[in-house]
Amino acid sequence: MKKRMGMDKQTVRTLNRLIDMKVDTEKKLTALTIQDILSMQGVTVSEIHIITELQDAVKKHKVISYLGQGTDDLPKKTEKEDEFYGREGEDY
Repeated sequence: MKKRMGMDKQTVRTLNRLIDMKVDTEKKLTALTIQDILSMQGVTVSEIHIITELQDAVKKHKVISYLGQGTDDLPKKTEKEDEFYGREGEDY
């Protein structure tokens, strides 16, 4: 069974901090400039990193993947499966 990773504590704290600052929508998050982020009282380098990664995830429509640390990688087919099901592009 795969161990569930989830969000780390720093990410949760940073998200809570953003929400407390009324940055509670994707539009508000992506509108933050680096100057806005740097003006946050007591902002740390790791928080800056989390905020910019979260902005990137929103732009790529991958928020759940970012927060859950998941991927959409599908298992690769084996050669035997290709032989059984036929190779892509082959006519039957």
